[in-house]
Amino acid sequence: MNFFISNIYTVILVPLWVCLIIMLGKLFAVFQSRRLMAGLTITSTLYILAFSIAVFAKNLLNTGFTYEIAIPFIKISVIEFSIGAYIDGLSSWMLLIVAIISLLVQIYSYSYMQFDKSFMRYFAYMNLFTFSMVGLVLSPNMFQTYIFWELVGVSSYLLIGFWYKKEVVSNAAKKTFIINRIGDFSLLSGIIMGGYILYSNYDNIVSISLPFSDLASISDQIYAATSDGIFIVLCLLLIIASIAKSAQFPLNTWLIDAMEGPTPVSALIHSATMVAAGVYLLCRLYPLYSMNTAVLAIISIVGIVTAILCSFAAITQTNIKRMLAYSTSAQLGLMFLAVGACSVSVAMVHLTAHSFIKAMLFLVAGIIIVAQNGNQDIKLMGGLRMKLPTATIAYLIGAFSLSGLLFAGFASKELILGNLLAGKHLIYATLFLVVAFMTAYYLFRAYFYIFEGENKSEDAVQFKTPDCLMNIVVGIFTLTVILLWFIFPKSDDILFKVISYLIGITAIVFAYVIYYNKTLVRRIPVIFDISYNGFYLDNLYLNFAKLYKKLARCFYLLDKYMFDAISYLFALNIRFLSWIFSKLQTGKVQSYLSYALLILMLSFGGLLLIYNLIVYFSEV
Repeated sequence: MNFFISNIYTVILVPLWVCLIIMLGKLFAVFQSRRLMAGLTITSTLYILAFSIAVFAKNLLNTGFTYEIAIPFIKISVIEFSIGAYIDGLSSWMLLIVAIISLLVQIYSYSYMQFDKSFMRYFAYMNLFTFSMVGLVLSPNMFQTYIFWELVGVSSYLLIGFWYKKEVVSNAAKKTFIINRIGDFSLLSGIIMGGYILYSNYDNIVSISLPFSDLASISDQIYAATSDGIFIVLCLLLIIASIAKSAQFPLNTWLIDAMEGPTPVSALIHSATMVAAGVYLLCRLYPLYSMNTAVLAIISIVGIVTAILCSFAAITQTNIKRMLAYSTSAQLGLMFLAVGACSVSVAMVHLTAHSFIKAMLFLVAGIIIVAQNGNQDIKLMGGLRMKLPTATIAYLIGAFSLSGLLFAGFASKELILGNLLAGKHLIYATLFLVVAFMTAYYLFRAYFYIFEGENKSEDAVQFKTPDCLMNIVVGIFTLTVILLWFIFPKSDDILFKVISYLIGITAIVFAYVIYYNKTLVRRIPVIFDISYNGFYLDNLYLNFAKLYKKLARCFYLLDKYMFDAISYLFALNIRFLSWIFSKLQTGKVQSYLSYALLILMLSFGGLLLIYNLIVYFSEV
């Protein structure tokens, strides 16, 4: 433990060093080996995993253990910003999740990407992403958090746009980058606003970068120094950053298009890394948000609205990765709900369960896509149960778990439901059960299409057997999801268990009946189209962009014809006046005296006229 603490900076920097080695590898023949570079990547992540296990065990044995190191980085007059590392229960928990999932995804990627021409570039981006996430999780203050927050956005942009030569991939990466800039700008604005409040009211130079070690005291100071309106605005700025990063409504559209990247990237982004960063920041700043019940209500409403809408959208999808993407937004919405209406620990339990479940489901999807020669349409699949036994078992365990019927997902959803009912949030609890029903329905709807029946694809005869390494990684995820069931705390109330089972089994039966007898339920075209197209949010943003473009065109024309015309007329007047003055310059004193006398007489006459008009109107 002491070794890791004394070398904590190496934990953050080692992925960056590996990234630089890979990027500079073209200069050295020894670094051209794919196996060596992948081995360096996995080794560096193993080092991070060893550190995370050590600090997590330390927190379990010594509750309340914290460690902070801060080094001055920027000093402007009396204002100072520092960088360093901060370890507590929350950061050690999150770091362990990031390390485990990053390691397994990297191992999976070695097999999945082995024939890609840009294999080395892929692992360089992977290391940059790991460096960004580890730095974000271990940040001791909001100043450093913002730096790594931006790096996470940049590295995810590179990974999503990995196959950038494809136009659809390039557009997806650009969309991800642009939408996340909304959250980034909001986060920066919130940090500046919070720092200004502390500096202007308390002259608190130390706390201006909002250190997490003193967050409770800082929250009290900010709340006391501001009105309710100003405080809510500050919190909203910080919450919007989490909304954008965690793909919550209405900034969730980027996550759906992010599926165009490699499947291991999807697993990484959708599990415990990029999208979970928003929830992590939400949990980290909970002492600030908890000062005002209205702020917590906003977080809960955003979460449950996202969960409902994205669940509806997932039901209508036929692309397996898009379905899982909408599912991710919905589950993250439940975490927002847990933060706003329950507790941070409950949200983190569900984040942990969802991270491993969703990573496993995406990696299973990768096996299915490879086996189906790139086909992602579930309606063109079928009959894979016997051909892909490992993937079938893993998918079923993931589906049962995420539906709240068994394993890790059952424990986490049971905790959310129990806390909602204990807090008398009956409306939230009811909507939570609706989301649980839809989750079970779309997951098992996809199962019947993929694994049961007969393969409907024209390329069914070209079935490819997935690599053994991919199956091994999926198997490890499966075991983890099962083991977490025994580790997580559980409710003793039998009612929660009965409700979960009834809802889940009903949804599965409903999915089975619909699959084998599609005439029983007829879809409503309008509702189906709205849900399938993600409630037309992309169209809304596109129309807004078009409106902005038209306004820009109007200002351009205004500048070109109106302002330029005014400038031209002004120039003409200047030229005319200069011509008149040039004519008046005769060089004779008599002429200048005559001009002065004429001006004086005109001025006196004008003043006399004004005076008479004033007298006349005053008498009237």
